[in-house]
Amino acid sequence: MRDVRLIAVAIVCGSLLTGCRRVAPMRMDSSTPVSVVVSRGEGYEQRIAATFQDPKGGGHIREVTVSVMSSNVRPGEQRGWSAKECLVRYDVRAQEIGLVPNMGGVWGTHPAKVGSSARVKNSQCTVMAAGASSQVAGKSLTVSLVVEFAPEFSGEKRVYLQSEDAEGIWSANYQQAFGSLTVADLKYAVEPI
Repeated sequence: MRDVRLIAVAIVCGSLLTGCRRVAPMRMDSSTPVSVVVSRGEGYEQRIAATFQDPKGGGHIREVTVSVMSSNVRPGEQRGWSAKECLVRYDVRAQEIGLVPNMGGVWGTHPAKVGSSARVKNSQCTVMAAGASSQVAGKSLTVSLVVEFAPEFSGEKRVYLQSEDAEGIWSANYQQAFGSLTVADLKYAVEPI
């Protein structure tokens, strides 16, 4: 008789950017995304306010992601899904913003300090650190971003949210769209006289 042993292997994909599926631990006492509000700024600029909750308090949330993606793409659904999209990471503790570069798969290596004049940019979007902020109110955390979209990224987009608590537990509903927005192709807009 043969001795057959099974070995379980877990692959952790970091922040889920490489296209592999991550089984996120989900607990009732971890942070979760709640809502997103998008308002138009000037030109290609849009203001995004994303709210998250944690039963241990808004200050228990360590990091959040706000992903503005083409309407035919969902996070983790296909290989290379994070390429050529606008995926923003807000590190609440370090007060830094990161952005996935055009190639996808990783976070950019040069985050911008919130409140500084720095910007993080790829071919789809530019995030202005000066317009970014986070605010804790009880069990909630609201992160505000000012994002300028490139005309080439125009069209209908979906907004996905994810949060990580102080224990490193990520919210498991990363494939749920929390909102949508339209990136206008303003190069064809007519200026009033």
